[in-house]
Order: sequence, then C-alpha cells, then structure tokens
Amino acid sequence: MLLVIIIVLVSFNLRAPLTSVGPIIHFIQNEFLLNSSLAGFMTTLPLIVFGVISLFISKISSKFGSIRTLIAGLAFILTGEVIRSYTGLYGLFLGTGILGIGIAVGNVLIPSLIKQKFNHKIGPVTSIYATSMCLSAAIGAGVSAPLILQCDFDWRGTLVIWSALAVITLAAMFFYLTKDKPVQPFKEATKNTELFGINEKSIWKCPLAWWVTLFMGAQSLVFYSLSAWLPSMITAKGMGVEFAGLMCLIYQLMAIPATLIIPVLAGRRDDQRKLTTLKIGIYLSGILLLYFTESQAIILLSVVLMGIGMGGSISLAIAFISLRTPNAKKTTELSGMSQSFGYFFAAAGPFLLGFMYDSTQSWDVPVMMLVVVLILLAIFGLKAGANNVTDA
Repeated sequence: MLLVIIIVLVSFNLRAPLTSVGPIIHFIQNEFLLNSSLAGFMTTLPLIVFGVISLFISKISSKFGSIRTLIAGLAFILTGEVIRSYTGLYGLFLGTGILGIGIAVGNVLIPSLIKQKFNHKIGPVTSIYATSMCLSAAIGAGVSAPLILQCDFDWRGTLVIWSALAVITLAAMFFYLTKDKPVQPFKEATKNTELFGINEKSIWKCPLAWWVTLFMGAQSLVFYSLSAWLPSMITAKGMGVEFAGLMCLIYQLMAIPATLIIPVLAGRRDDQRKLTTLKIGIYLSGILLLYFTESQAIILLSVVLMGIGMGGSISLAIAFISLRTPNAKKTTELSGMSQSFGYFFAAAGPFLLGFMYDSTQSWDVPVMMLVVVLILLAIFGLKAGANNVTDA
C-alpha cells in the first residue's frame, strides 16, 4: 500500500509543474519579451531532456535501485522548480531543463516498478498511476490563472508552489526506505532467470518496441503541444483568458475517466487495437471541432472529446510498455527507449506550433498538423496494440 501511495505522489510531480505553464505563458512572455517560438521552447526543452536522460536511467537504476534513483529524480524536480522561478531569463530555461531530468526519471521507472512489484495487477495499478498524472495535470492547468488573477500571485509564485509537493514526496520515499526493503537493483535480480530470461536480444532491434515508441512519441507530441498552446488557440477565437484557462482544466479533467477505465480494459484483453482506434477517433473528432468552430459551446464539446482521447492515449501508451514486454527488465528497457526516442519526436511539437503561428499569425496550420499526427497515432496504435511481446 505504501508503494502505491509513493507511485501516486511521484505521478503528481510528473505533470503539474509542466501543465501549469500553458495558462500563464503570456505573463512570462510579457516580462521577458519572448516570441511564440521561444515560449514554445519552454515546453519543448523538458521533452529534449526526457529524450537524452531516458537512455541512461535503466543502467543507473540497475546500480542504485529504483527507489534511490527516484529520490534523486525528485531532488532534481525540486531544484529545477526553484531555479526556474527565481533566477531570471537564463534560469527560466536552466531550471526547466533540470526539472526535465527529474521528470524523466519518474517517467521511465514507474512503469517498470509496476511491472516488477504488481505484475498480476498491471491494469489497475497503471490506472491509478495514469489517473494521478492526469489529475495533477488538470490541477496544474486549472489553478495557474486563478492564482494570478484572483489571489494576487505572480507567475513565479504560481510555478514554485509545486516544490512543496516534491518535498512531501521525498519525505514519503525516505520513510519507505526506513520501513520497507527497497526494490532490488536489476543486477541482483537477474539471478532469477524466470523473471528476466537469458540470452536477451536488444530492445532496439525489436520492431514491436519501435511501434510502442512511435505511439508514445506521437501521443506525447499532441499532449504537450495542446498543454502549451490550447489557451492561445482559444483566446485567438475571441475568448477570454479565464475561459481559456477553464478549457485547459476541462481538457485535463476529462482525461481522468479514460485513465481510470482504459488500462483496466487493456489489461483484460490480449489485443488492444479496437480500443486504441476508438480512443484516437474521439481525439481526432475533438481536434477537428476546434478547427472549425468559434462557438463557446462547440469549443467546450471539442475540449471534452480531446480530453477523453488524450486520457485514453496516454494510458494506453503507458500500458503498452508493460503489456508488450515479458519481464521487468525488458519493461525498463522499453520504457527508456520509448520515452527517449518518443520524447525526441514529441519535442518538436510545441516549438513547431509556435513557429508556425509566428509565421502565419494563425492557428489553422498548427491545428491541422495535430490532425496529421493523430492519424499517424492511429496507425502506430494498430501495430502496438496487436497481441505480441518483445523478444526476451
């Protein structure tokens, strides 16, 4: 039970510090005179860091253990949050990068921890993890603008407030180390050949692993692009800042029912292709509605559909990491691979959308780019959702 609580606490640190930026990005732009491309780079930078750091996390955790590596990751998150808020323009980007290092650790290790410690409950525990991430993302997106507009916070205070959550999580993890035996490093556990297998093939040579990686990257590109620019897309249609912030909150909140249900459904069946196609179809419908409408009611409907699609996509991406691997070691390797190459792919999203807007002074082209990515996501999902596992 304590380990489940830790997974929930860690998950809360993996999204809120990022989604809290989008609704207040214009305050940061105004202070530092940033154009949309540089503002988009604030969201892109953590994804680049995810891509680099994820390559090394499997080896680091095999030496020091999952819990100790997660503690180090939380320390990076805490440090990055403080530097981002209080050290000027250069610190804004430096802190964001340091924050990204810590988030990358959690992104990679939590799915493998679930596989290792909850192998017969992958669906329910993945559901708890994904739902916690979406809930924290929703809170992050939802409270940022009100803290500034109604509670007299500045943008610095609004962002640094999440450091308190990192402190609480670190305290819980140190308590776990004193009360329970930490997860053993993989180099010790590999004596158990039933768990890890022998004569293992590199995960990078497995076609199925690449489909899971592409699915992770495409859904991440859409998620982080919308987290960064959905408020701006909505205000460009003549809506107010508070309405746009509310839509960001709804986008994140509507993901929660999907993250509760989809991993459980995915874990109960060997083939997830129909489930994947349904969720992406809902996502695509929401994006298309956003493109064609300027009505508040239809914008609300589009955001609801996008939120449901986003929750289904992210929870399936996480579930695929465990469901498509035969053991915990392979899960860590696939998690590192999918979140490394996948986030490099996703990193282009927020920056490209900002660049396209600067070039055209319209959100039409950026939104249509997201439509194309969602179509590709459906193709990747048909491959990743097939009943198969990576080579042991």
